[in-house]
Amino acid sequence: MVDSIPHKGLKFDENWRHSAMLSPSHSWRFDSHTRDQLNTMASSSTLVLPLGSTEQHGHHLPVSVDATVVTHLAEAAVAQASSQIPVLLLPTLRFGFAQHHLPFGGTVSLRSETYVNVLTDIVVGLASQGFRRLIFLNGHGGNESPMHLVVDSIASQNKIDIHIAAASYWKIAQDSLLTLDFGDATVPGHAGHFETSLMMAIAPELVELKNRPDDQGKKQPLGLADIPLAHIRRPGLWETSDGRTDDSHLASAQTGAKLISDMTGVISKFIVQFHHSAL
Repeated sequence: MVDSIPHKGLKFDENWRHSAMLSPSHSWRFDSHTRDQLNTMASSSTLVLPLGSTEQHGHHLPVSVDATVVTHLAEAAVAQASSQIPVLLLPTLRFGFAQHHLPFGGTVSLRSETYVNVLTDIVVGLASQGFRRLIFLNGHGGNESPMHLVVDSIASQNKIDIHIAAASYWKIAQDSLLTLDFGDATVPGHAGHFETSLMMAIAPELVELKNRPDDQGKKQPLGLADIPLAHIRRPGLWETSDGRTDDSHLASAQTGAKLISDMTGVISKFIVQFHHSAL
């Protein structure tokens, strides 16, 4: 029981939801339907599962960055795509493979083998219910290798009858990132100009600008270019880089808003294209 709260004189904003792009009915949300409705939609719908993480993002950003950004983009993109195809948005998986962030605190991580098993179980369970199309829309760099392994294993080892894709939002929308003017900073990077701009546009109340580092544009060791096309990891690299690639003095809400708009359109087109590629 909740005590009633006097509301005389209070005005309710019908547009209180975080994005005007969202459908009022939210019919594209998986968890807004009953089991009977979902059973009916299973064979014809594309599922989108946002993959996030709960991890440190420097001194000025909340640990929810990856989950917050990918959820926002997924909701907006799926809302757009829903006018063209049957598509359902699954609840965001807010924990991922983030072992490299544990030394800094503020991080919840799954081991790589655990994460692979979690994603595999989700796919197998959905396929057993009749769903035949699924996209992993990723928002955290550490999730890329495990999710790619899952996609390959589902198709070639587990022999599951499902059309499946895995892609990070910044790779789907890489052309949008080419227009950014962050000097020689790494994009997307970590806890720097790029992510700070996105969070300033999506949830500015969670950004502590007074705490952001001021390196005068100097890159951290983590942000320096490595051998091209090689996947290299060095012990202690994250620790010597303060858990970030660069500072965020070039970040702005305006840049973030434009990025979100551009990336939403590209991701929506990707979802529609994927849906039709399974026919």
